[in-house]
Amino acid sequence: MIPRAARAADLACPHGCAGERFEALNAPLHVDRRRRYLDHDDSHATFVCAECGAVAVDLAQVAVAMRRDAEAEPLTLVCPHCGAEMLPPLDDELAPHVECPICETRFAVEEGMRWLHGGGGGGGDRE
Repeated sequence: MIPRAARAADLACPHGCAGERFEALNAPLHVDRRRRYLDHDDSHATFVCAECGAVAVDLAQVAVAMRRDAEAEPLTLVCPHCGAEMLPPLDDELAPHVECPICETRFAVEEGMRWLHGGGGGGGDRE
């Protein structure tokens, strides 16, 4: 029987163990009253290497995350005073305060995040 939550995966041990056995933690396994396998759901499971016990890395999910990060829009800030859109300063993208090049208002980076202005994106998955 094919698992309910089957998805592409490519598990690897971060320590490079040669074995290709992994244990699923927190994955419900369903059996009938005679303990015969029915199905399982590994959608929320954590996998560990059966040899060393290290948490396995899902290389397929890493590739998906890398593509998503590469395609992500750059962080833009919105001046809370004049509404001008700008990129964070190149010399210090994590500076706590920035100055608007248009109206010269100084504001905290968090104040300029797009999600505070009702535009979504920009600062994360806020709703």
